[in-house]
Amino acid sequence: MSDSAVPRYDVVTWGETMLRLSAPRGEPLEATPALEVAVGGTESNVAIALARLGRPAAWVSRLPANPLGRRIARDIAAHGVDVSHVLWADAAEKAGLYFIEPGAAPRPNLVLYERRDSAVARLQPDALDYAFLASGRVLHLTGITPALSEGCRAAWLRSAREARAAGRRVSLDVNYRAKLWSPAAARETLEAALGHVDVLFSGLRDLTLLFGLPEDAEAAARTFAAAYGVPLVVVTLGDQGALAWEGDTERLQRAPVVPTDVQERIGAGDAFAAGFLHGWLERDVAHGLHCGNALAALKQTWRGDASWATRAELDALLADGAADARRVQR
Repeated sequence: MSDSAVPRYDVVTWGETMLRLSAPRGEPLEATPALEVAVGGTESNVAIALARLGRPAAWVSRLPANPLGRRIARDIAAHGVDVSHVLWADAAEKAGLYFIEPGAAPRPNLVLYERRDSAVARLQPDALDYAFLASGRVLHLTGITPALSEGCRAAWLRSAREARAAGRRVSLDVNYRAKLWSPAAARETLEAALGHVDVLFSGLRDLTLLFGLPEDAEAAARTFAAAYGVPLVVVTLGDQGALAWEGDTERLQRAPVVPTDVQERIGAGDAFAAGFLHGWLERDVAHGLHCGNALAALKQTWRGDASWATRAELDALLADGAADARRVQR
């Protein structure tokens, strides 16, 4: 086996990460005198979560060579993610931004984007190193990236095709964003990639909205797998946990949600995907489901997009079940 055939990483992913500007909890965006600065992006959230679990992970994007772009790359690299293949654009280009006004029941989170014509949206498909993108055991993609521009769409599809041709697994999180494109446009683009996908992640709502599938999760997973030939379909179900349908063996598996004291829900789906990939690569689908639910629960105990959980914390939660928040770790 040649060196190039040996995976350098467990997971490689690519896409847009933005600066996240949040109003302090309880303050409206239109009145707050200060904004908290962090970074957030679904693909980098997955890479961060995996790196913190001790798995080699790499993230690729296109960022402006200015303080904002460097802040994004630095914060992701601080978790142990390889960002060496980030493409650096002219300093005059811009990083994407998003603004959050944290909600509290009955008021939802308010999210406003300023990402049009960002550096990654101006990506030319030939600029990416596709051999590098295929250098992990898994190439993880989301349905957000192809919605950003024609260049991103072409590069996204090519990366899936070339990773599969190199013998790698490809995972895809549907992650539909109504503010970026229509259900019809999303479905058409996703369908073009599904022939290269080994595992698909989706919330039940996205499957019903984009693909017209039944609102019964098991039926939706079975129907999707049969229609598109995706070997493994994983459906997240909120407080009902998650299920996985393996089409080759016609095996359905479920795992219950892990109770959590929610500080912030943003990023929980990314943590689930990372946890599932971790457990799947380590053992099997059942372990992936339990790891996904546990990591999603842990992530929601922190504010911000990223999971800060370590491998020890994940293993402890899997062993102990729902932990007692009143217990002091000494």
